[in-house]
Amino acid sequence: MLKIVLLLLSFNLFAQTEADYEIVQIEGFYTYGWENSSFYEAVKDNLNVPMWLEFDKNLTLPDSLRKVIFDDNFDGVFMKIIGKKNNNGNFGHLGASTSMITVTKIIFVDPKKTLKNNFVKKKLK
Repeated sequence: MLKIVLLLLSFNLFAQTEADYEIVQIEGFYTYGWENSSFYEAVKDNLNVPMWLEFDKNLTLPDSLRKVIFDDNFDGVFMKIIGKKNNNGNFGHLGASTSMITVTKIIFVDPKKTLKNNFVKKKLK
């Protein structure tokens, strides 16, 4: 009986409520790979610390993004998205990310604009 009560409490403790997140429209670079699903928000000429990224289960991914996911693209692909951003927790692999965004709408994907080619090289000049 105690195990059942503890199990039910754990579901309640980890359930996300509307108070836990804000709806945002942001742009930046998405990287995906083994134990990695990160979004680096672009702010002016810099990038924020990466947040864990998940896609809403009802969202259909465009082909340009599916190719990146299946290729394990660590170079990052540029996206403009709308989603639910949560800054309170430990998310992703081993809980290493302090924030997470759940993408509810993809506005734009540019697979030719990558983190490696369009951001890092520019910063190194």
